[in-house]
Amino acid sequence: MKSGTQKRNERIIAALAELPPDTPIDEAALAGFFGCCIKSIKRAVRRGELPPPVKLLGKPMWTVRAVLDHLNKRLEKAKQEAERLERRISELGT
Repeated sequence: MKSGTQKRNERIIAALAELPPDTPIDEAALAGFFGCCIKSIKRAVRRGELPPPVKLLGKPMWTVRAVLDHLNKRLEKAKQEAERLERRISELGT
């Protein structure tokens, strides 16, 4: 059974994926997708949870593709780390 957070995250990704890949997104729109404030978006960028923006007309902007690519790379890295940890644990058990 999925948690409320997992369901919310899936809705966010689905909403982003429905947009054309080159759609520009500013901080306010991204905050709206994630249900948080602009300050949280800035902190997520500093932590590497979101890709760094580019400035467009003086405002931080992303494209849908940039955000989804970044999330997919982070997910793949987390999967690889989990597999590596699982292998280490099973090696210790033998």
